[in-house]
Amino acid sequence: MKKHYKNEKLMKFLTIIGAILGLVGVISMFASLAGLGFFPTPVPVVVSIIVSAIVGLIIVILTFLCALKPDQPLPFNWIVLLVLAILLIIFANLWGGLIVLIAAIIGLIEDL
Repeated sequence: MKKHYKNEKLMKFLTIIGAILGLVGVISMFASLAGLGFFPTPVPVVVSIIVSAIVGLIIVILTFLCALKPDQPLPFNWIVLLVLAILLIIFANLWGGLIVLIAAIIGLIEDL
């Protein structure tokens, strides 16, 4: 049974904005690999950035899908948004994760 929130449009809007900010963070991670510095970047750092950016891109795609197609790949509820917010903060971008966290808190307050 699908749960409908009173503020579902606001939650979806905040989730999409957070995913867009996460995408900007992932793009900036990929762009940092093409930086022109005086010293070469060590290989483990490059591999770490690439792995972090790929995992962040997957999290951003899942966040988009959660908001745009609810209950298809992931259910649209506050618990899933909370997990996605934490993963966005870790792998993609702090601000995108915080906005998705606000959407999760709105859903939590409505459930109480």
